[in-house]
Amino acid sequence: MSYIDYLEDKAFKSVEEIISQFIVKIGDQKIKIRITKDAHGYFHFVTSHYYQGSEQEGPFISSIANFPSEIEAITGARRQIVSFYEPEDKNAVWIENESF
Repeated sequence: MSYIDYLEDKAFKSVEEIISQFIVKIGDQKIKIRITKDAHGYFHFVTSHYYQGSEQEGPFISSIANFPSEIEAITGARRQIVSFYEPEDKNAVWIENESF
């Protein structure tokens, strides 16, 4: 049972409930994934790090924000982490998400 409605208040800009959290390891990097659900019933993900390959101008950060299910949010997080990952790219970096 979700109690998110009890936090409804005009002073809060937004309220999200943490649904699940995961830690994955890719190469030598540990990445945390947090899945939340907002007051409108949409699921969101955030990752602790973003991957930037040496040929990329910046890290890949997914622009998809609202998911209808927890599974789709988890899939979105996985896609963000591995879409451009190249294990042989020795100059790639993992950039910490300061908002995690």
